[in-house]
Amino acid sequence: MKAAVMKKFLIFAAGLAMLSTAAMAQQNNQSQNYIAVNGYAEREVTPNEIYISITIDESSSRNGKTTVAEQERSMIYALEKIGIDTKTLLQVGNMSGDLTNYILRRDRVQTSKNYVLKVSDAATMASVFQTLGDLGVSSISLMKATRNDVEQIQLELRAEAIRNAKDIADTLAEAIGQKAGKALMITDNSYYGNGTIYFSNPVMMTRAMDTAVEETASSKLDFQDIKISCSVNVRFALE
Repeated sequence: MKAAVMKKFLIFAAGLAMLSTAAMAQQNNQSQNYIAVNGYAEREVTPNEIYISITIDESSSRNGKTTVAEQERSMIYALEKIGIDTKTLLQVGNMSGDLTNYILRRDRVQTSKNYVLKVSDAATMASVFQTLGDLGVSSISLMKATRNDVEQIQLELRAEAIRNAKDIADTLAEAIGQKAGKALMITDNSYYGNGTIYFSNPVMMTRAMDTAVEETASSKLDFQDIKISCSVNVRFALE
């Protein structure tokens, strides 16, 4: 019984010690003179991962009788002919994981199939739109554009943003005859979706647009570089 009471007392005492230490640390931090500054860094990069959504539909074929399987074979052959490695870059389904849609219409089943194709540059993307447009593919749309090394770029920009914050702190502190010392707190204000362009209003291509495919592929499908930015807030001790 005494041992149990002693154990509870020791646990209680240890808890009080921890609370006291934390309170002292907080008090010291609050009493420390500091300067708070924002640091910012950005970089423009060219996308090297462009995702294209493709849908083939039996009823949308030119004669209305070409099966999805036949259209698929034609599409794969045409893509490989322009240098696309369909085994690694073309996947069945969409970003939500749906593989094949079956739509019951009266007395028959109409089938359609979705694909996602990844290309590495705008020129290849334009060739894909041109090629699939010539085949009469029912719909093609841009999904998103990003970089395969976006996380590494973000890390580099965070470090650059902190260095910029230190330069600002040094300048401000020097103006009042002091120095910016060690960092007391660093807050990352960066937006983690930064570095990807999502196309909420995708460019759609149908058979009715066949005459405009060449113009669309050469001019309207190009897009600007991706801007990746990082922002941090840093507190430096004033010395």
